[in-house]
Amino acid sequence: MNITLQPMSQEIFENYYEQSIEEYAAEHVQAGNWTEEEAIPNAQEQFKQLLPNGLDTLQHVLFSVQNEQKESIGVLWIKIEDKTDERRAFIYDIKLHENQRDKGYGRATMHALEEYAGQTGIKQIGLHVFAHNKRALALYEKLGYEVTDLVMKKRL
Repeated sequence: MNITLQPMSQEIFENYYEQSIEEYAAEHVQAGNWTEEEAIPNAQEQFKQLLPNGLDTLQHVLFSVQNEQKESIGVLWIKIEDKTDERRAFIYDIKLHENQRDKGYGRATMHALEEYAGQTGIKQIGLHVFAHNKRALALYEKLGYEVTDLVMKKRL
């Protein structure tokens, strides 16, 4: 399976940005982190802080994930930082279109990212995943990702 990572176009970015704010807000509501009333404003604020200059935000790289036919099937957003000991990437978002899931593209996208990392000197890739996203958790574990932090809570 041949996946390519292409720089995201402004048009795709604008659609992605608006949709992602809503989805990110909903994830935090489902996780119990935010109320429905505060979710959209909180998500908007976080996105403004993370991507103040959109696609031109320093250290942030947004890709369009393309299949073998060069069709856009999803997005990948990473931040690259040069730490004192090594160059690292952090995945802010990886999202495949609903009709492209369960076809092996998630795994292929992660492999394409590892290839990109090798070409650009990245030695470590980190990510965050909501605990309720069992599908993503299983994929990342199969790909060799390890839990480095764990946040727990108990609702009373």
